[in-house]
Amino acid sequence: WTPQRFRGETEYEKTAIGGVAAIRAIGRNSASGLYRRVAYQLTEHPWLEWTWRIDRLQLTADIRVKDREDFAAAIFLIFDQPGMLDHDAPTLAYVWTSDLLPENAIVDSPHRPSMLRYLVVRSGGNRLGQWVRERRNVLEDFSRAFGREPPQIVEVLAIFTDNDQTGEPVEAYYGAITALPR
Repeated sequence: WTPQRFRGETEYEKTAIGGVAAIRAIGRNSASGLYRRVAYQLTEHPWLEWTWRIDRLQLTADIRVKDREDFAAAIFLIFDQPGMLDHDAPTLAYVWTSDLLPENAIVDSPHRPSMLRYLVVRSGGNRLGQWVRERRNVLEDFSRAFGREPPQIVEVLAIFTDNDQTGEPVEAYYGAITALPR
């Protein structure tokens, strides 16, 4: 994993919690993540499965509004020839955020509305302190979010915990993330 800072530095560390190996993320009035190049064929591996856990959630975060755009946890899939700062690479982000939006809502990023879409996988604190397993069809989610077929290659996968806007405490855990075949 390679760190990428935008504002401040989220604390990331390897750990285990509840018997699950994980990366722990603690927000420090920060917006930063970890990314890795993956370059896999989406048509061959259209499913993404992961586990995550949120122990502290920002209650006033609102991903629709620039000055409150925070989330406890996000998994970013960056398509085409990206870099974390490449504003032309379409990006789909699966997020766990406050309960201001319903689950499965799709939101344009207020910072990159034409290229970054958030898909709310979890909203609110119903499952705080519990590991949750997710499984999403990325082909379908991308098409729903962008209104077109996705590029063929997922170039980069990133995890991102963000509390630079609200400053509210946040603590998240990321377990295994796996691209699965049809």
